[in-house]
Amino acid sequence: MHALIKRLDRLCHPFPGTHALGVAASAVALIIGLAWPTEGPATVNQNAATHSALPLNTLTPEPRQPKPAEPAFRVVRETVKSGDTLSSLFQRQALTAQDLIRVTANEGKKRPLSLLKVGQSVEFRYADDVLVELAVVQTPFHHTVAASDESGQWTIEERHRDPEVYIEHASGVIDSSLFLAGAKAGLPDNLIMEMANIYGNVIDFVYEIRQGDRFIVTFEKRYLDGEFIEYGNILAAEFINNKESFFAIRYTDSEGDTGYFDGQGVSLRKAFLRAPLNFRRISSNFNLARKHPVLGITRAHRGTDYAASTGTPVYAAGDGKVVFRGKKGWYGNLVTIRHGNGIETRYAHLSKFGRYGVGSRVKQGQVIGYVGATGLVTGPHLHYEFLVNGVHRNPRTILDKLPKAKTLPATEMARFAQVAEPLIASIEAQKNNAELALQTTGR
Repeated sequence: MHALIKRLDRLCHPFPGTHALGVAASAVALIIGLAWPTEGPATVNQNAATHSALPLNTLTPEPRQPKPAEPAFRVVRETVKSGDTLSSLFQRQALTAQDLIRVTANEGKKRPLSLLKVGQSVEFRYADDVLVELAVVQTPFHHTVAASDESGQWTIEERHRDPEVYIEHASGVIDSSLFLAGAKAGLPDNLIMEMANIYGNVIDFVYEIRQGDRFIVTFEKRYLDGEFIEYGNILAAEFINNKESFFAIRYTDSEGDTGYFDGQGVSLRKAFLRAPLNFRRISSNFNLARKHPVLGITRAHRGTDYAASTGTPVYAAGDGKVVFRGKKGWYGNLVTIRHGNGIETRYAHLSKFGRYGVGSRVKQGQVIGYVGATGLVTGPHLHYEFLVNGVHRNPRTILDKLPKAKTLPATEMARFAQVAEPLIASIEAQKNNAELALQTTGR
């Protein structure tokens, strides 16, 4: 068994060691037909089941090195409020302007200690009531720290700590929507959104979702000193839509680009988004004989209207170049992006524009504006048009005929297989566990 785990560890080499061991453990579970015990309470209900994997550090064969003891500081934390500066924080700590000058003397542009954000934490660390360290908490894993040495000289450095990474699994059955099923499975909103984004170009979550569709997802949870800090990346998922299975494997290629691919190395990301925003509903479809709601006459509607609140971000549907940004008749505030192969997209009725001006290159998913109600409209929404060689096309149907953005080249496939095979085995093992759990409860 130990030799098999070591072999799987080598297979998963592109992952960090903790990931490899966690995935290898799931693969071994599939091979030998054993179910790993869950850690903490696991819930099984009619709609979803959540499974907690073993913490990865318990699978590490070598004993962990003891963590070096932290200096015995008295730590006072300040939270940056609107209008706060480093100087005002020093005043609240009864520290002098001379103290501030000494601490920040060597900050420079690469380590901007004084550049604070509202809500950020700043730690004042004292030894015998003398300030010896000042830490600006960029993230729980990254602090910018000013520290004094024995001579009283101050230096500034970036301190990084690696999280303890656990791998967990969640599964669910859709009764009405992905968001409700994800919530019942115990997934946080950001992971549900990430799953929707991963599959957004292959599954239409407005029109193609069916009651009884299922998903299972493998994801990271990050801890620091035994305390949960945040959810990490989705490593793998399977979504069964209308009895068709869609795998998604997170993979970083040899050039450092990360994406999600199916089991054959085909990207789930198409050249264009199905919808260029997070919308509540489609308020008007592509229709060449629609009665205009304002003018009251039959007038072709050569786009799709997405109802959304004013200020909702609008994304570039694909990579391209901004060729128009400004007011244009009934469109109101309009952005036009020119893509390759004679394709052009238009985004109308915007309340305001993003930071990309005419001539700017934009990537898929970058914010190019915000939903509004400018131009000839009855309420806030995005009017989205898709043109091919100057001819308006229905964006909801044309996308299925366009190529995917990327398929892994043959030179990447062997390396991809080393990552994908253990992850798919892990998904299959967890799916078998979920089905067994449902059968055990008599459902």
